[in-house]
Amino acid sequence: MTPRTWAGVAAAAAAAVTLSVLAAPAAGADPASPSLETVPVTVDASNQSGWWNPLAVVGGTTYFAYNVTTTTGRHQVHLAARAADGAWTTGCLRTSAGACADFLDDNGHNQPSIVVDGSGQIHAFVSMHHEPWHYFRSTVAGDVTSLVDVSAEMPDQGAAISYPVTAPGANGDAWLMVRVGADPQGRRDGVLYHYTPATGTWTREAVIASAVGYSFYADDLTVDDSGRVHILWEWGPWPAGPYRHLGSYVVYDPATKVFRDVAGTALTAPVRPTDPGATVWRTFASGETVNTVSPDAPAVQTAKMAIAGGQLVGVSYRYAEQGSTAFDVHWATWSGTGWTDQTLIDTHALGGGIDTIAAVDATRSGSETRVYAVLSMPDCGTARSQVVMLSSTGSAWSATAIGAPVSGQQRLRAATAADGGDVLYLSAPEKGTLTYGRVPRTGTTSTATVADVVAGIRGDSGGQNLARTGTATATSQLRADTGPERAIDGVCTDASRWISSTTDAHPVYTVTWAQAQPLELVRVRSGYSVGDPALSVLRDFRVEVRTAAGWTPIGSFTGNTATTVTANAGGATADAVRLVIQTPSASTTNVARVYEVEAIAATP
Repeated sequence: MTPRTWAGVAAAAAAAVTLSVLAAPAAGADPASPSLETVPVTVDASNQSGWWNPLAVVGGTTYFAYNVTTTTGRHQVHLAARAADGAWTTGCLRTSAGACADFLDDNGHNQPSIVVDGSGQIHAFVSMHHEPWHYFRSTVAGDVTSLVDVSAEMPDQGAAISYPVTAPGANGDAWLMVRVGADPQGRRDGVLYHYTPATGTWTREAVIASAVGYSFYADDLTVDDSGRVHILWEWGPWPAGPYRHLGSYVVYDPATKVFRDVAGTALTAPVRPTDPGATVWRTFASGETVNTVSPDAPAVQTAKMAIAGGQLVGVSYRYAEQGSTAFDVHWATWSGTGWTDQTLIDTHALGGGIDTIAAVDATRSGSETRVYAVLSMPDCGTARSQVVMLSSTGSAWSATAIGAPVSGQQRLRAATAADGGDVLYLSAPEKGTLTYGRVPRTGTTSTATVADVVAGIRGDSGGQNLARTGTATATSQLRADTGPERAIDGVCTDASRWISSTTDAHPVYTVTWAQAQPLELVRVRSGYSVGDPALSVLRDFRVEVRTAAGWTPIGSFTGNTATTVTANAGGATADAVRLVIQTPSASTTNVARVYEVEAIAATP
């Protein structure tokens, strides 16, 4: 996204009501370190997507679009602007009657995309999944409190619209890519629209791609400095499906009205998946078709591109191999004669249930290319996720964790500011948080790997969980189906816990394995998914390991309310771990409820 400035934006921002920043970047931080601050808003759980563009950077102002809960299953769309001085301003999108517009939730579909044109007008396309236009525009340049419904101005009234993706033009104009339903013909097309500020009108520019039996899935849109429009999408089966194929890229020249592939070959519009040329950067695997929809078949999900000097740098995308339900992150580039492909995140090599979330992005400034992705892993019935930045100035890639691991999914978008640093939009919808991030391009280059980042998500170095190889015993159990073996089976559900007897006031739980090994840490996961978790977790207890010197305490917890606690074993060589419990819980039924005990071996 190319940053631009306009007159009057600073005045408009100053005139609006401002909100204080909840968390400013730490002073004196390493210039290479990402700085994060929490936007003073609460987002709806539906604020998640892989295709959207809820971020615009214009001069010193950053704009975020996001969903806000109204009632169960519904949301409003709000915009927030961060001025250069760090002050936030927010406003909702309003109907013609002046009320905040309200929409149905639809995770992965009903999310907003925005674009700011050269005159400073903010355009928002929101909450459309195969339905008529929902289009709002500001009446005051740069003012997020002044957006009103102008859906009636859009061409193709009555069309079924999905997946709006936006981009600013090179001359103050704006561009929009959507999927338009053509269901009577058994297809759903990709269509390009263009906004001209001088006339204040949107026009249909071209049908990008169309084929019977196929649906177009928008991914990314970028306009270079010469005004050429770079377009990225996937093909899916008609009418729809979560597993897509044939990742594709073309360039459209508004001056000539011609589409070209990455090699510069002119294409006949609309583009079709069977067209010759170099349009497809991810071809079908052996035996794969567009109707291959099983969760363990080859598939593409979500892609973003980096453009520099009017040329494609590369495409970051998620891809599942044959027989896998986990999605790796790949990087596709054009060599001049063909497409090349590199795996940046290999989920199977990382082990331990690691996957990625449908959120990637790519930027380029100077000689450095960046790919942003989200790693996730199961964590006692929930997901634990971590944003990661992969950077390269050549063929090798290094990894940097962005922020801390978060319970639940995270979604992201990135844009490059005028100084070359990246601005990040980070949403953790299950937590209701929205985060503004800045990642400069100065400072010490990271030498970490993705495996290092994964170790941070796990909270350990990734060593073997010795408890899984051991035998568990306990001084009591509540029922036949709550025996001690349930707490070392790797399953974190209410149906798979060790629960002590109600008559055992001070239960003891022990796991023994065959050969003593150095331990890094012991992790204990406890509780119950029903009610207040702080009442059902282990309350007062001690973690001990058995060494050659006997039982040695490595952690003591009093008044605990956390579902997961960790005791540092410090490399002690042990063949057993035990929990010595003084107070099983703070619940009315005072029993110990343990999901898992994990004894993580130290790595060499």
